[in-house]
Amino acid sequence: KFSTFFENQFYRLNSLNINPNSNLKKIGYLNFKLNKGLTNSLNLNKTIEKNKYFKIFILDKKSIDKVINKIFLENDMLNKLTDLTGFNYKISFLIAYETASIPDQYKNEQIYANHWHFDKPYSQNTLKLIMPIEKIGKNSGAMKILNIENSKKLNLKNANLDSTEFEFIGDEKDIFAFYPNLCAHKAGIPKPDFKRKQLMLQLNPSKKWSYSKSLLNKQFGLEPKFPLKDTFESITLIK
Repeated sequence: KFSTFFENQFYRLNSLNINPNSNLKKIGYLNFKLNKGLTNSLNLNKTIEKNKYFKIFILDKKSIDKVINKIFLENDMLNKLTDLTGFNYKISFLIAYETASIPDQYKNEQIYANHWHFDKPYSQNTLKLIMPIEKIGKNSGAMKILNIENSKKLNLKNANLDSTEFEFIGDEKDIFAFYPNLCAHKAGIPKPDFKRKQLMLQLNPSKKWSYSKSLLNKQFGLEPKFPLKDTFESITLIK
């Protein structure tokens, strides 16, 4: 709550500039179509296996720079997101990963965020962007999400939804933005012999569009949970 208040006071731009028809603000998520995808932009040779069903691809600096340039400059997501939300953002974290099918006896365990949850350590303004590295279909374990209104009604202790409002199915020209603090979400579980490869970026309000100079090293650790803690870390402007 403090992070949300701080960001609204010091980082929010003139509210008159916000698109009044922004479904992103109304329902909490939005799917975009990119003009240019990430084909041949990622070096996926270096991996870390977190468990039998979850693997991280460690991107090199060249790949990270290509991702940021393609998404935010070549596809102008920088201006689109500011127009829809009223904020500039800092990219605080980036991770490319692969999830595999989980045997039935382990599906009740928390293997890779495969249970309904909210990302409550983040502010209500934190955005996450998801991009397929390979096409994600119904068998690939697509991410599932509820809108803001339905998320308020969800009882996490008894959440066992077979159907869901939205599944992120797409190819490398799709990009999905959502508010992880406000929208209940979970990772889908791929069918046997299928896998899901995707890229996730964590965005937090900032004075100017930028990214953490520590993105490369942050891939080896846990995703940062409290954005204000890294307010004064070294950044590179996106321009």
